[in-house]
Amino acid sequence: MLTIALLALAQAAAPQQGPIKSFGAWVVACDNAKRCEMTSIWPDDNQPEEGSVYDQISVSIDRAAGPAGGFTVEIQLVGNSGSDPVLVSTAEGFSIRAVPKNDLLRFTGADAARIIAAMVEGDDLRVGSEVDVTGMVSLKGSSAALRFIDAEQGRAGTVTAAVAKGAKPASAVPAPPALPKIGYVRPAGAAAPFTPAMRKALDKASECGSVYEGGTGELPGAETHALGGGKTLVLLPCGSGAYNFSTAPYILAAGAAPVRARFDVPPGMIAEGPQELVNASFDAKTGRLESYSKGRGIGDCGSAEAYVWDGAMFRLVEARSMPECRGSVDWLTTWRAQAVAK
Repeated sequence: MLTIALLALAQAAAPQQGPIKSFGAWVVACDNAKRCEMTSIWPDDNQPEEGSVYDQISVSIDRAAGPAGGFTVEIQLVGNSGSDPVLVSTAEGFSIRAVPKNDLLRFTGADAARIIAAMVEGDDLRVGSEVDVTGMVSLKGSSAALRFIDAEQGRAGTVTAAVAKGAKPASAVPAPPALPKIGYVRPAGAAAPFTPAMRKALDKASECGSVYEGGTGELPGAETHALGGGKTLVLLPCGSGAYNFSTAPYILAAGAAPVRARFDVPPGMIAEGPQELVNASFDAKTGRLESYSKGRGIGDCGSAEAYVWDGAMFRLVEARSMPECRGSVDWLTTWRAQAVAK
């Protein structure tokens, strides 16, 4: 009974996503469970010139919440980086070597902590040999981003802080909040028929059909997916651009007219008006409905959401975003929930 009550409480409260901020050449975010991430971006709004060291690597950092939460630092290298040890350094004298795996350098524990300490004092983080720097990220704003994490995780004034250090013990850092649990209906059964007459009526009602007027060839096909409990999800094509494909989501039930699907948090970056999904996909094994809206073609900004069906509406279980179109394809998580089958 307690589990059912907790699920009901979680579903009654609207998801409160964590904050996401930009500081100089870094973007930082913390989710609702106080897990925090930060990622490097281009030093300014202009894409670096071809061959620039600022366009060769990217750095992603995360820190777990709680007294024992440590850092993980990942440095993505250009392709074909080989298997020889790679030097990571700053002009201020810090250096560490590691062997890449699949063009990725990954540091945890004491090594990650050493990199973080060097970032606080440095101007640039460099990759390459002593005589040939092959990649670089600006550290402008990284100290402010780390201080932001200190504050969000309740580390300020403790020995665990990266920047806002103090004398308080690690035990003064609060434990991370538990992830909310979202009850969902496990997909089952077969999708209900979606007839040409239904398609015509929905194209008119949604005005999605007008998007394709004057075009040649057949209309893009609508997708149908069984949600369980006698409900079917219909993804109605509603226009496309160079890198985004929009769909209007509807719920179909036997003996009833299709109705627009409801969401506890609107997908995408537009909260008003009829809700649409972008580059939508549905996984029948997990029951996750995902939307992925790119701000531009290279995918270095935008928002992504994942939902599960609770029998009445789609509930948010994951949200990621990147507000800056400055080279990072590492979108940061602002919301997580645990999906629990009913």
